[in-house]
Amino acid sequence: MKNLNLKKHFFKIVLLIFGIYFTYDYFDNRNEIKNLNYGIKANELRITLNVPIINEYMKSRNRHDDGFFGNGWDSWSKKPNETEILHIWKNVTPSENEPYILNKEMDGLRKRNSDGRIMQLNIYSTIIGDSVSKRKGRFFYYDSKPRMEKELNEMEIDSVAKSWNLNYLIKK
Repeated sequence: MKNLNLKKHFFKIVLLIFGIYFTYDYFDNRNEIKNLNYGIKANELRITLNVPIINEYMKSRNRHDDGFFGNGWDSWSKKPNETEILHIWKNVTPSENEPYILNKEMDGLRKRNSDGRIMQLNIYSTIIGDSVSKRKGRFFYYDSKPRMEKELNEMEIDSVAKSWNLNYLIKK
């Protein structure tokens, strides 16, 4: 009789155990990402290195221990309103040798131009010893076919940042 009762509720018990595990894992992961030295805590360092910060409206994704892909943050919105510059995504890859040191960061920023088309600036930063950053970039119109992309050097990134009033990204 007890065996039959256990079989009857086995699926519910397994489902409950997995539900508890995934709920714990979700909140533990969010807490770990929030407390990472290269997470939001590194925004002040990013400003000094002229690298885009993690904005408050961005939601974390990826696990803190996913290895190769590092961590990521996404905006809840995919398209900017008329006046905003939307930081659409950020990927952070810590150093392989020292896991709490910044190494590579990739950012996507979007802005509407005067005719309503959405421009996107991608910035690829390499951070050396928490003191120097080297950047490359790519500029294109989001949702345009065919997509014409322009590769950018440091000066061209600064030029776009200046025209978008992202002064903290401009290297002096």
